[in-house]
Amino acid sequence: MTDIVVTGLGLVLPCGDGVEAARASLASGVACFAELPAELGEGRGAICASFNPVGTIPPMQLRRLDRCSRFAWVAAAQAFDDAGLDPKSGSGDRTAIAAATMTGGSEATEAFLRPYYERGPAGASPMVFPNCVANAAAGHLALAFGLKGPSTTQLEREASGFAALDQAARWLRMDFCDVALVVGMDGLFPMLGTVCGAAGLLARHGDPDRDSGRGFLCGEGAAALVLERSEDATVRGARVRARLDALAHRSALGPSGRASALADAVAEASPRTPQRWIGGANGHPQLDHLEAALHDTRGAWPAPLHPKLLWGEFGGSGAQLLAAGLLVPAESVLVSGPSSFGGQWALRWDGVQG
Repeated sequence: MTDIVVTGLGLVLPCGDGVEAARASLASGVACFAELPAELGEGRGAICASFNPVGTIPPMQLRRLDRCSRFAWVAAAQAFDDAGLDPKSGSGDRTAIAAATMTGGSEATEAFLRPYYERGPAGASPMVFPNCVANAAAGHLALAFGLKGPSTTQLEREASGFAALDQAARWLRMDFCDVALVVGMDGLFPMLGTVCGAAGLLARHGDPDRDSGRGFLCGEGAAALVLERSEDATVRGARVRARLDALAHRSALGPSGRASALADAVAEASPRTPQRWIGGANGHPQLDHLEAALHDTRGAWPAPLHPKLLWGEFGGSGAQLLAAGLLVPAESVLVSGPSSFGGQWALRWDGVQG
């Protein structure tokens, strides 16, 4: 099987922009939750307060983008720079994009519909409408960076990032592209908190903790990875951040079925004890209990780190977990992706350079 490696990484997270900010956040374990500004909703959440796209996104495009697309653009620019690639110089002809999101298009949809409800058809803005579809961000990135390879946008709730990575790896192994950009992105907007709160998913007091039963808090941001075939990265002398050793997926219905599916995916992805473990627990029992049971059966394994307890849920729809596994040097890193629906994911990074 063709080896797939990560040569670029870009991050826009509530803890700050860039790899160093995310690495420091994981090391400190300090959560990034705060009271949300009125324009983004009510209650607490993890907002990208220090995000600054000036100098990366041209002003005219910046005005027309939703939050998801802005985060994704900056994270992608960081990742291509980290990989030493300029797609516009010619490599974009064979560069694919695999996007992942939970909330993509929703912010624009709310912004489009609210004036419509208040003033009728005259209130509907044609400037907002193009961003109302989830794959709008992938289109913006393709135009911004000249990406002409295959494109997909995955919407699989918390596991979207894993599904996007899986598709990107398949394209590379089938020689559909030479480079693949995997980017997960989500943005906060007022109705998100309303919907999650009405569904009983949010914490009623305090920040979420693993197995607390208080529920998750919403977050936002983007994580971008540049993938290449190992031989191609070697030829161009690229620094390799890690190798994708294994990626596994299982599906099942019901809480017990999901727990078994996650355990089977982890066993396939990491039959040997990993040096580090990045988990997907977010404060809500639907996810926390799946990993808690898994950890109890693997006493010799390291305790998992849980980035979502620091950065919130949806802040990249699982891609933030993939990125977190690349931040600390280790021989092997397991990343588990428990999901509130049937699909359960796990992967193993080897030779992580940090």
